[in-house]
Amino acid sequence: MRRIIGSLLALSCLTANPVHANDEDKWWFDIEVMLFSRDTAVSDLAERFERQQVLSTPNTDWDLLTGYYQPDITMVYNSLPVCNAPTSPLWAEAPSQEEILRDYYLEPEPEEPALDDHNNEDSELFSDENGEVIDDEPFLLADEPTQSLAASENTFVEPEPEIIPPEPGTIAAYWLLFNLNEEQLTSVSVKRRPLNCVSPTEPSLNPQSWQWPQPDLYVPPRQQTPLYVHGANFNRANGPHLLPTNQLTQDDIYTSIRWRKGIERLAHFSWRQQVKFGQDKAETLRLFAGKNFAQQFTKNGDLRPQQLPSGDESSAEQNAELTEPADSFFAELNQRLNNPQPISFAGMTAPPETNDDGNTQSDVKRLPPIWELDGFIQIYLKYINRVPYLHINSELFYRQPMLSATSLPGAAPAYELVSIPFSQQRRVISTQLHYFDHPLFGMLVQIRRYDRPAAP
Repeated sequence: MRRIIGSLLALSCLTANPVHANDEDKWWFDIEVMLFSRDTAVSDLAERFERQQVLSTPNTDWDLLTGYYQPDITMVYNSLPVCNAPTSPLWAEAPSQEEILRDYYLEPEPEEPALDDHNNEDSELFSDENGEVIDDEPFLLADEPTQSLAASENTFVEPEPEIIPPEPGTIAAYWLLFNLNEEQLTSVSVKRRPLNCVSPTEPSLNPQSWQWPQPDLYVPPRQQTPLYVHGANFNRANGPHLLPTNQLTQDDIYTSIRWRKGIERLAHFSWRQQVKFGQDKAETLRLFAGKNFAQQFTKNGDLRPQQLPSGDESSAEQNAELTEPADSFFAELNQRLNNPQPISFAGMTAPPETNDDGNTQSDVKRLPPIWELDGFIQIYLKYINRVPYLHINSELFYRQPMLSATSLPGAAPAYELVSIPFSQQRRVISTQLHYFDHPLFGMLVQIRRYDRPAAP
């Protein structure tokens, strides 16, 4: 009996992993979302909505849209060549065939006379007038080297085969092929982009240390999100990813919204993800679309002051630039050389000082985006009477400028950016189109089952 129980336990342990793997490939879905706003002012509505005090970015587990609109271009930057630098692997200009022939080709040496001709000349020198050859043995020293030389001359030596070297042009072509390769030898017909190289960085002299500036790889946010998002279709992705536009099945409805009066389309996209059981285990995904109000309003919803300087300030700045000496850098450098101060290694390698928002002081002021519609969506599975049902939990914030209540009657109108929250939780069925309605905006969601292929 104990042997039977032990074998059953071992069999259950062996079959546990395949069942778990099948469960991971089972609950994958494609989620399609359409976002739109209504041409309705907040002040025109009789209903008073709760407002968000601080227009902060929602804290979500996944943020696919920010990575799509503001991608990380570090790998692209590292793959670009340095401007005005040679492309040869040896970090030198690639020579031409004429230069290679001029530097490396050697003229062949003149050939020596054959041994037969030399023997004939010697025989003529030691011949008499009657044409008889005089015996030269008395005139030669009878030593061993001479005898060995005579013996070697009398022996027959097989001539070596003649090796014909390749032409000089062929040798130069081999040299280029070995040092470059066929790809760089062939002509490229693709038009180069204007930004096809990077400028080398140079050290900057700061008041505290001598630092190498980091490349500016910041991608500024858009002022308006596009209507469509173009992703990629991965059959077996490990995590959520955006899908291409050919995977959208409700494009007819999205196009018909365009012709409806008082409705403006914001975004239409889809993504693929694995849906988990339980709301506590499910991840939240960020959704945003519409205009970017960061240039006009702050996070508190207040209107930003005008950044343009007045006439007096601009003229004062121009006068200061004219009166400033041109050799201020060298004057500061000479002053620091006359009074040297030790700098620690930590100070040399320390990153540049940043502002409160995390941006460097030397860079242009970068504002985090404040989107017209921002929030998150959460999709999870839940058993009801032993049947799994899909659930959607969403929380969106709609932002709209309106007249401030503190504006005076005779003064210029003051505006503020209000944020209206909208939360809703609903049980849904796959392949059905579900509508989340609000007096200011709306959202359409469709969830479709995805049959994930088996692992190879």
